[in-house]
Amino acid sequence: MISNKNLVAYVNGTYVKLEEAKISILDLGFTNSEMIYDTFRTFNKKIFFLKNHLDRLILSSEFTGINLNLSIKTIKKIINNLLKKNLKFLKEKEDLWCFMRFTRSNSVIIEMRKINFSNYAPFYKNGLRLHVPKLRRIPARFLNPQYKNSSSYFTLSLAREEVWKFDRTANAILLDENNNINEGYGFNIFFIKENKVFTPKSEHVLAGVTREKVMEISRKLNFKVIEKNIKINEIKKFDESFVTATGWGICGVKSINKKIFKKQEKTKKIQINYSKIVKTNIVEQYLNFLND
Repeated sequence: MISNKNLVAYVNGTYVKLEEAKISILDLGFTNSEMIYDTFRTFNKKIFFLKNHLDRLILSSEFTGINLNLSIKTIKKIINNLLKKNLKFLKEKEDLWCFMRFTRSNSVIIEMRKINFSNYAPFYKNGLRLHVPKLRRIPARFLNPQYKNSSSYFTLSLAREEVWKFDRTANAILLDENNNINEGYGFNIFFIKENKVFTPKSEHVLAGVTREKVMEISRKLNFKVIEKNIKINEIKKFDESFVTATGWGICGVKSINKKIFKKQEKTKKIQINYSKIVKTNIVEQYLNFLND
């Protein structure tokens, strides 16, 4: 069982134990979900892609009007301080997931916790099963998905709960209002047919950093990357599918509803090349925690 005991967080100017971190119950981040955030992780105890996540955090701040109240230089300094304080509590194969949160009430919470690889490990072994819930994704014209905020994730959570009512070991992949495949609870989705890699259009989803890296890798592998609207009945023509996210990494999809994906050859190539970038065998890392 994973333990975050002794890990340290930063809350409103003070370093405190993660388990003792707190903000006011009157904070608008708590009462109204008026909070922006972004997350990144370490690979082999080292931070990767921090600039990408900070750039998106700045855009989220500009879009919502929620101030960061700290310079990017200061945020980086806090992150480095937290890394130094928390690395000593990691075991050999463990890594950290960092969350940067900023509320309308000017609270700043930056915290690190151990990645719970055991939550994802079974899906790296057997593939992720997805179901399409009745609930649809909030249209982009009502809430722009390009910016990470607490409110936009509530729909994703409800969709997952809908699926969990009948299949606790699966997850949800939502459709948009036009019945196009959109995204899941914290992950983007890809499909492969021959040497073409397909994914929903960026303007309709949270364009994740891992998603961006996968698209770059795919092009270097001479795959043609196509962003398009994908109808649910189109998935029958695809050979492979996988999801991407900071927590999920690059995880193969076994099925969507009754459609079974029997191949993973090109997905594995993408995983291997991503592993080279982060200097960590990501599949091996997740599978190390299979029985935890």
